[in-house]
Amino acid sequence: MKNIFTGSHERILDYTTFLLTVSFQLTLPILPIYLYAILGASEQEVGVIIALASISSAVTRIPSSILVMRENALRIFILSVGLNTISLIGYTLSADPWTLAFFRILHGISFALSYTLMLSFASLIVRPDGVSKSIMNYTASLALGLWIGPATGVLLSSFLDLRMLILSAALISLAPISLAIAFTKKRPKFWGDIYYSKAGADVFKVLLKGPLILPTALHFLYSTVIGALFAYAPLKASNIFGIPDQLVIFIFTGYYFIAFVLRIILSRPIPWLGDVTLLRIAMASCALGIFIAGIAQDVWLFVLGIFLVAVAQGLAFPITAIMMAHVAPPNLRIIGNAIYLTSWDLGGLLGPIMVASLLYFAPLSMALAATSIFAAISLFLIGKIAEILE
Repeated sequence: MKNIFTGSHERILDYTTFLLTVSFQLTLPILPIYLYAILGASEQEVGVIIALASISSAVTRIPSSILVMRENALRIFILSVGLNTISLIGYTLSADPWTLAFFRILHGISFALSYTLMLSFASLIVRPDGVSKSIMNYTASLALGLWIGPATGVLLSSFLDLRMLILSAALISLAPISLAIAFTKKRPKFWGDIYYSKAGADVFKVLLKGPLILPTALHFLYSTVIGALFAYAPLKASNIFGIPDQLVIFIFTGYYFIAFVLRIILSRPIPWLGDVTLLRIAMASCALGIFIAGIAQDVWLFVLGIFLVAVAQGLAFPITAIMMAHVAPPNLRIIGNAIYLTSWDLGGLLGPIMVASLLYFAPLSMALAATSIFAAISLFLIGKIAEILE
């Protein structure tokens, strides 16, 4: 443990990312079931409450990034990691769906602050020629946490009920707080002129252009599919197929294992597969996967569909995040990443709400499959993105 706290800035940041992600990801696959089976939420309420984190994150991410300056960035980072712990404790103590909804909003604020700062730090604490490698290491640490979180949930769910499982996530979340404090005490040196004390309308004039908007739009479209998948695939697994909670978590462990493996593969150049081809594979897999998961009447087809969506999460985020680091100048990197990551929030909001709305007119299977249209639309953007990468 001593080595973890005394390593390089990049390593401490990667450990923080990993453990923070483990703590909330442990709860994500079972949170819809917890709301529905333990707290008595309806199917529609599940979609709305799960989406609240995306709403609060989307509302706060850009305004908060404008307020981040050199003198308060590290303090805000510690605060954001602490809010994750408070939210998880709140989930554990909630007695009804709408009490949990309050902590879901707080969790969204934590996401907005912490992940914007961690992605930005990954590109700002290294020399410009090391940015791609640093971001790839960050996304790999993130993917590892996304995988280990559900895997830990599988292990713990064999002897803990859902409420105690969420409490265990809150206890794990204490570790990234200590790491964030260690990162701050080391006073990382940011490369170049990072902060913008005179940010104004010109900031958005610079950033709201094609090179930034296109990868941001792509990020939004596939995150809409993922938002719908995570809000409603666990319910379909439980209610339609009768899959036990432990196996639901195991399925999503496999999902994130696929994403992790793909990011490890991406960390080594693949000469015969360029970024444009990889993005096309990712979006086609996303569209096909959510459609199959939605209409599947067979458990194995359902799981196959979920795993195909994992290909998009494994490939698209690292590629578009690196693109963002190269098109947003260092002094605008945090606000640029805030705009980029807000698209994830909006997708996470739209996906569950779209499915919840369709449930008034269609069964869950068809409502979930309908979100494939967003991934299909994203395929048309990739030609324009190719022009940025040339």
